[in-house]
Amino acid sequence: FGGRTKRSDMSRLNISDLLDHLSFPVLVTVVLAGTILASTRVLYQNRRFLNEFAETVGCNRHPRRALYLTDTLMDKNGVSSSLSAKLKEIQCSNLPIDFLICHPEAETQLHLHVVRPLTTFTLPDFGEQEFRIPDLLEITRIFYQGGYDRVICSTEGPMALAALFIKHMFNVPSYFFMHTDWMEFIKDTTDLNEHERDRIRRLLRFFYKQFAGVFVLNNDHREWLTGHQMQLDKRKVFLTAHHTAKRDSSIIGVEKSELFPGATASTPVLLFASRLSKEKGVFDLPEIFACVKSSIPDIKMVIAGSGPAEEALKRQFPEALYLGWVDKRRLAQLYAGLDLFVFPSRFDTFGNVVLESLANGMPVIAYNCKGPKDIIENGISGYLVENKLQMSEQIVRYFAKTKSRVMRENARWRSEDYRAEQIMPQFLVDLGLKEVGTFENQQSTAA
Repeated sequence: FGGRTKRSDMSRLNISDLLDHLSFPVLVTVVLAGTILASTRVLYQNRRFLNEFAETVGCNRHPRRALYLTDTLMDKNGVSSSLSAKLKEIQCSNLPIDFLICHPEAETQLHLHVVRPLTTFTLPDFGEQEFRIPDLLEITRIFYQGGYDRVICSTEGPMALAALFIKHMFNVPSYFFMHTDWMEFIKDTTDLNEHERDRIRRLLRFFYKQFAGVFVLNNDHREWLTGHQMQLDKRKVFLTAHHTAKRDSSIIGVEKSELFPGATASTPVLLFASRLSKEKGVFDLPEIFACVKSSIPDIKMVIAGSGPAEEALKRQFPEALYLGWVDKRRLAQLYAGLDLFVFPSRFDTFGNVVLESLANGMPVIAYNCKGPKDIIENGISGYLVENKLQMSEQIVRYFAKTKSRVMRENARWRSEDYRAEQIMPQFLVDLGLKEVGTFENQQSTAA
């Protein structure tokens, strides 16, 4: 199998070696943080009682504000894209949430705190991902001075530990936003056996149970977290979604002849856009394309994105046109000008590219799993299939029909269900930052 890479063994990860390489400032911060945690926790041990008393008497209530910690905001991936959209909505609507990131170059702005990393490191099993160790004392200072009364975290890295530290230090509720299916990732990219994977599952269960609430992006994960394997309280697992911005009316679809000399508007062109890595299903693309090409000889394929599997994919699938990483505007032009988005991933918990494609009027064909099946209306705004053969056959049927214009319009309509106006209010309610009905009342008053 040309795309197969050497699978890693995460059980070989040596924690003591990692600790040996920690810098002196990091070690000092850990020691100081431990002493501050113990003393501050005593000071705030009655916070819950005081909050309840303030609610009862109707005065001296603590302002409801959340600090949102994340390890990724400015990276080139789907998580950072969705977080950036959330931050933009928070800034535009002045919502009671501030982000905090650890970054060596970013600058603080409205609703965004930036702390500098004490040190950085990478792990071979996580490819290009850089791990940044923040100054924990600086984060707690920002939390205290900002008057926050709850904390959110959206990645399982160092910021997750910082969120739990704040939870115990200030006796405040903490929430987790689940972006990644780690069990699927580990199963697909490592050599761990069933028993080793089960130990990781139990570790994740312990981790998720530390939070007052966990936000998930699809029904499968909600059922998994509340089922027998993870056993989380159903009342503490909240189904949410990413939102999409309104389509930029100035975007003009790319001309197919610009990509393929001699191509016309009727030339069928498929698009895949995502990180080029094995778990994204990229090595399904050559077989799918070959099956389709046997029925549609002039079919073309465009691949946008970069990643660790790029070179292997190029060797196995030289017929495709590789654009590398493209910016959002260029990607929108591809969505608007090409015909059908092919998404063979079984890994994604949501699929931002699916939503972006629909918003720009491009139908999507994907596997019937997790995030995509919650977004795509089968046969209306796209197609859901079970395997590579079904995907190939459905692509052929799509180009044989004359209803593509209707489906493109349906795709745009479907994306309207994922506007910030529908998603963010419920997100604030689930966080306890707003009461149910607050937004309706505000809208009535404004009217």
